[in-house]
Amino acid sequence: MPGQNRQDTDRTPGYGARGARVGSPVDAVRVVGPAPARVHHLVPWFTDSPATSLELERDEVDAETGRVLRLTAGLGSLRPADARGRLTVEAPEGVRVRVPKGELAVKRGSTVEVPVEVTVARGTPIRSYDIRLGFAGATRTLTVRAFPPTGGPDLARTGTARSSGDETPDFPASAANDGDPDTRWSSPVDDGAWWQVELPRPARLGQVALRWQDAHPSAYRVQVSADGRRWRTAATVRDSRGGRESVRMDERDVRFVRVQGEKRATRFGYSLWSVEAYAITE
Repeated sequence: MPGQNRQDTDRTPGYGARGARVGSPVDAVRVVGPAPARVHHLVPWFTDSPATSLELERDEVDAETGRVLRLTAGLGSLRPADARGRLTVEAPEGVRVRVPKGELAVKRGSTVEVPVEVTVARGTPIRSYDIRLGFAGATRTLTVRAFPPTGGPDLARTGTARSSGDETPDFPASAANDGDPDTRWSSPVDDGAWWQVELPRPARLGQVALRWQDAHPSAYRVQVSADGRRWRTAATVRDSRGGRESVRMDERDVRFVRVQGEKRATRFGYSLWSVEAYAITE
């Protein structure tokens, strides 16, 4: 139904609604007729909205230097016409991005997924890089956080685990690094609860992989230490969604790793199925 000061063409009998000229602003759309049940779908086309869309599965990603990171971009047509254009890339020095060459076509009202491959060259400074992607007027910025490559055995697997407290003896700290996917550590209800592991030897730590049970934090820190007394923060997570999370860093002379809770996401404490730690390999 049109709002004030808008051009009307005719009134629909019995409904109090009016038909609007093409291109004039409207507040709502109604379909009427002798057989409205025959209308299965209604797709409005808006002339005051973008003609195309460009979406990424993630706006921020971690990338190991020297290795290919594969993503997907979604290209969409938002008007009653096909969208055509090239997928363009603006990347900083040291970052290579591969996308499909040539013109891409997206049929009206549809979305096409295309591959995007990102490689941060070895030796590139470890920091964040912004990559700008564009398609037929739509743009998107992808932030890539570069880290050295990691690998080798799970260092936490042979380490000694401790915690600030266990919920019950059935959920001890050792259950988070015992290699059994069906056991877990759980803490009492405490925002400041922590879990830690003493590694078998000092390492240049590059990755901590966590698998949370439903009781997870919304915010936490990964801290490291050479002696178990003086700690430094290697990474901070402010928007954890639980599940599987990979936390990246580049920390030397690490003998102790601690997952320090800051804020609970549920009314329970924290619970970890597993914690894995991997060294930098370069």
